[in-house]
Amino acid sequence: MPKATVAPDLKGDAATGIQDTYLKYPSKLAKGTSETPGDGSTLKVLTITYGTAPTPRGQNKYWQAMEKALGVKIDFTPVAAADYSAKMATLMASDDLPDVLNIAGGGTLPHEAPFVLKTMANISEFVSGDAIKDYPNLANIPTASWKAPGRFHGGIYGVPIPRARPGLALWINGTNFEKNGYRPANSGYSRDDFTRLLQELTHGRQYGIGASKDNALNWFGAHAQFHAVPNQWSVSDGEFSTYYESAHFKETLNYLHTLWKQKQYYPDSTSTATVDLKTQFYNGTVQSYTDGFGALAATLSQVHGFEAVPMTSYSANGVAATPWSGPGFAGYTVINKKLSKSKIKMVLRVLDFLASPFGTEEYELLIFGVEGVHFTYNKNGDPTPTDLGKTENVVNLPFYFLCNAPQVLYVPDAQVGVKAAYEWQRQTCPTLITNPSVGLRSNTLSTTGATLSQSVDDAITGIITGRQSLNSWDSVVSKWRSGGGDKIAAEYEAEYAANTTK
Repeated sequence: MPKATVAPDLKGDAATGIQDTYLKYPSKLAKGTSETPGDGSTLKVLTITYGTAPTPRGQNKYWQAMEKALGVKIDFTPVAAADYSAKMATLMASDDLPDVLNIAGGGTLPHEAPFVLKTMANISEFVSGDAIKDYPNLANIPTASWKAPGRFHGGIYGVPIPRARPGLALWINGTNFEKNGYRPANSGYSRDDFTRLLQELTHGRQYGIGASKDNALNWFGAHAQFHAVPNQWSVSDGEFSTYYESAHFKETLNYLHTLWKQKQYYPDSTSTATVDLKTQFYNGTVQSYTDGFGALAATLSQVHGFEAVPMTSYSANGVAATPWSGPGFAGYTVINKKLSKSKIKMVLRVLDFLASPFGTEEYELLIFGVEGVHFTYNKNGDPTPTDLGKTENVVNLPFYFLCNAPQVLYVPDAQVGVKAAYEWQRQTCPTLITNPSVGLRSNTLSTTGATLSQSVDDAITGIITGRQSLNSWDSVVSKWRSGGGDKIAAEYEAEYAANTTK
């Protein structure tokens, strides 16, 4: 378990992925770093964002405070999730690269590995062995988070943005769900029960379920887990198989198509961006949708008038659910190889600052901003955003997509939601299954994976919405395999065998 500066109220379990949980904010903060990390220079930074465009630096007190604490000027370019792939394609084809770049998780960038190897610094000498002691907060990032991202040809090219072990969750309007019979501890809760519940919740301009145009996982992810679909890949005797081939995957699509036919989906899902889908959930229009468990803090902070909770699985025709663990990171941060060694070390000190753990002054600044400006402490001692803090914050200016601390369960003024999330973890984490491809590299995936995935994602949306027949799924999978899927599996198998025999 990563180091904690304060004892948790509810103890986690590193072995299963249950997180340390805090129901109140520490009354006394520690220092996470010993000095200002920056050298007064300017860094060009680009990250993904799931927020809205930030206020310009000159008027943005959060931006200014972060620059002062880091000791560098940050020319920050946050790119909306819906535009990120297109922006990266343009960026990767140019010579105008930022100093620090967030390679976002959750998608596949064409030619990602060759791009990183050609343009970004190998930081192995700075973060391997005893060298990592110079960056104690980076050293505190769990080994599992370090293993997968930014590792190419034996070198370390990226710093992970750590995430909790739980992966996807079905976020629900817990208040309305419970009014209509849902009970988290009810292990006999069936898919039919869930369907009836959605029917009760879909009326007027309120819909039981929602999805988005730019994230296929919004359509099927959580429900695939409930139907016992493997975590993207499965491996048996060294042979890799895609979850697309699982009979349960096809059953999941059929079930979700039924929900679409019954008009229980938000009708504009095919044209709604993920950011807007979240808003529809926050305001009560959409009653459930798939998102990462890591959306906890933003969700509990944004929702008002009901309790937002992750849902424990319904029983789909008697099969045991296969909840997916996440990869342990939400992308990784790379550093332009044109920077000098001293500059690379400075960037690593900046990332180390951003990785300061919960209970430190640095963590408070990153997540909540400046006391009296972006937040005040409420009567319970929780940081509570001011009006300015609702726009000037780490969501809209996502420093935490450069680096952040190992996550704990804590959200200001949201004890009920945090307790519910902890109980969900206690029920879910012991049966999490991993994706065996995490940490393995595939040249085919890097070069053609985005195109392959897009064709399958389009088919998934098409089948669920009835634009495409369920009977077409087998040919979709066959085309995916012949178009490169089988090569991806073979490359995974080769790397898996090499790693297993070491």
